[in-house]
Amino acid sequence: MIAAHRWFSAAIIATLAFGIGLNTMVFTLIDAAEFKPVPVPNGERLIAIVTRDVKNGRRDRQRMPVSWPDFVYYRSHAHSLEALEGGTGEGVTFSEKDVAPQHYNSYRISPGLFGMLGVRPERGRDLVAADAASGAAPVVLIGYSVWKGRYGGRDVLGRMIRINGKPAMIVGVMPKGFRFPSQEDAWTPFAARAEREDRGRRQLQLFGLLKQGVTVAQAAAEFDVLSQGLAREYPKEDKDIAALVQTFHQRYNGDQIALAFWLLMGAVGLVLVIACANVANMLLGRALARSREISIRVSLGASRWQIVRQLLIESLLLSIFGGIAGLALSAFGVHAFALASQDVGKPYWVVFAMDYRVFFYFAIICIVCALLFGLVPALRTSRADVNSALKEGVRSIGMRHGGRLSGLLIVFQFGLTLVLLLGAGAFMRSFVEKQRINPWVDGEQLITGRLSLPEERYKDEDSRRIFFDRLMPALAAIPSVRGVAITSDLPGTGSGRRPIEIEGAPLVDAEHRTNAAVIAQLPGYFRVINLPLLRGRDFNSIDGSTGHLNAIVTQDFARRHWPNQDPLGRRFRFYDNKKPGEWISVTGVSADIVQSLDTVPDPVLFLPWRQDSYSSMAIVARANAPLAVAAAIRFAVQKLDQDLPVFELRTMAEVADRQIWFLRVFGSIFLVFATVALVIASVGIYAVMAQATGSRTQEIGVRMALGATPEKIAVLILRRGVAQLLAGLSLGALVALPAARTLGKLPFLEAPSDPGMMCTVVAGLWSVGLFACWLPARRAAALNPVSAMRNE
Repeated sequence: MIAAHRWFSAAIIATLAFGIGLNTMVFTLIDAAEFKPVPVPNGERLIAIVTRDVKNGRRDRQRMPVSWPDFVYYRSHAHSLEALEGGTGEGVTFSEKDVAPQHYNSYRISPGLFGMLGVRPERGRDLVAADAASGAAPVVLIGYSVWKGRYGGRDVLGRMIRINGKPAMIVGVMPKGFRFPSQEDAWTPFAARAEREDRGRRQLQLFGLLKQGVTVAQAAAEFDVLSQGLAREYPKEDKDIAALVQTFHQRYNGDQIALAFWLLMGAVGLVLVIACANVANMLLGRALARSREISIRVSLGASRWQIVRQLLIESLLLSIFGGIAGLALSAFGVHAFALASQDVGKPYWVVFAMDYRVFFYFAIICIVCALLFGLVPALRTSRADVNSALKEGVRSIGMRHGGRLSGLLIVFQFGLTLVLLLGAGAFMRSFVEKQRINPWVDGEQLITGRLSLPEERYKDEDSRRIFFDRLMPALAAIPSVRGVAITSDLPGTGSGRRPIEIEGAPLVDAEHRTNAAVIAQLPGYFRVINLPLLRGRDFNSIDGSTGHLNAIVTQDFARRHWPNQDPLGRRFRFYDNKKPGEWISVTGVSADIVQSLDTVPDPVLFLPWRQDSYSSMAIVARANAPLAVAAAIRFAVQKLDQDLPVFELRTMAEVADRQIWFLRVFGSIFLVFATVALVIASVGIYAVMAQATGSRTQEIGVRMALGATPEKIAVLILRRGVAQLLAGLSLGALVALPAARTLGKLPFLEAPSDPGMMCTVVAGLWSVGLFACWLPARRAAALNPVSAMRNE
């Protein structure tokens, strides 16, 4: 039967290929990002533990590391865990004679961490307790990619290298692909130091292995009790500090990423339901043509169950064929998503690839789809009136049944399509809006890089200032470089965040002060990035020194804190660790700059680097061919310090694109889903309208013979489709409003319930649906009355 109606079957298979294929693709993504355990022995029992300030609502206090003394306390008192270890991340520089220095992500770990994970070095030995003892010789474990990339796979055991300028010996190489906990390249012991005993110095991320049969919730309850005990025993350091127990996916992928993937799952579920509704509509239309066949089968003794079984087997085969075609589509989609997200900092253990779990889901979804789109048509076809079908034929049967169920399915499809289009519109609009931020920053003309001055060689502000004072003219002397600046954070990439107090302003809540986004810079930054200075002056060489504490604020900052007042000469101060700093005077006002892509960012202020010095800073250079000067920038830095690498060398345009990859990738996926749903729904309403028009051919002929004009016939046919469209759009609007509120929780997303965007989406969907209805109406209006009246 499938082969006998090959074009009809092909249309169903193509529809199901999109529905099942896209669904399988998204399940593969969400399984990797939210459920698949870390690929180590007993990875499903691994948990991550941090702390949070339950009283202070600041974002930077929502997840905090753990101090070493608290870690020791938790390890000795936690009974829900087999083991508890910890570590802290840091950037390090590898340098050696005759090998260029390179920056790597490193983790200082408690020596038992790899033993708890059940992972042994591929070469050499693991870290042991003696490596972390006071006075122990420094050692390091390197990752497989470092061993292959930096050393070409040669024997490196026992090799002495410099890490941040200090000697250390390579004692082992970890297995290929292992970069625990996220994207680490090297591991050193968390050595015994005086600061380890400081309970207020929070550095450690803890990792635990649950005992067999213990759940994450049970471990969380135990750690909640333990943190309360610490708060009572050490109220000065641990008051209001609670332990937060999470799975690895919760810790490293975050709630926002999880919400985005679940929204994708919901969206692709809607696509699948729309596809199934469309196929069910097609099968209902075909049921009219098969009514004689089914009636003959029944008259020859077939039971209703046998009829239903035959039709369901046909539906299952169609679903399997569609699923197989969709499997190739999903494999392509997963590969494309993996490529788009490979350089965005996701944990190494999040691998987007199909496995047995995906194929099991695929099999289940094929069966479910067959039931979704096949059961109702099968039940309806199997209860046909045998006598009427054999005597009256298809036309009267089609007229009598009128296609009410088909109409409801069309309403359902268009309602869900509206929801998908609104979601796609919100993502794409946000993507376009974020591309327009900071329009004066010419990203194609700027090259950026980062360097981190090791504390061992640059112990104080003076040594760091001397280095930057020598670096700036060296970079400016590079041919084709037209300007150089040094800043703590590049535009659109975030910033420091500090509570402030405005002089003379009443303090509403001492526990929850106003925060500001803080950028430290060397003079010349505004000129290089083309940020207009609207009032006052730029920083000079003495700003930031004792007695010259100054700041430049953005127009937004001045508007918020000194409305309708002159901000020049106004003062504010920082309130770090609940202690007030010195008063800082405003010497300039710049144009607004988007420093953070948060929905409600903090107002931005700039400080001279001498006033707020950091060891890690970003270089920004303006050049006609930015990437062509990358090697010269590296040479200039290493001429001053041969052990200091410049890393993350990219154009500003590439930096900006990395910040909004989320919107680009997820927006594109939503747009694909919405487009597929729109095509399916439009084809569906066209097919139903065409089938309904065909069943009324003789009636149309009679109406035309009695004087009906082609325009009236077109209106007659259009009326039903327009009613279905209106009902579908109304249903979609009711569903879209709560969906918009959910989308609004995502970071960076513009308001999806914006009236202008909603009107645009509704108008577009209305136009496409109306065109699909107009085609059958035009054909009906062009019928020859004589031929139509003879039609049976």
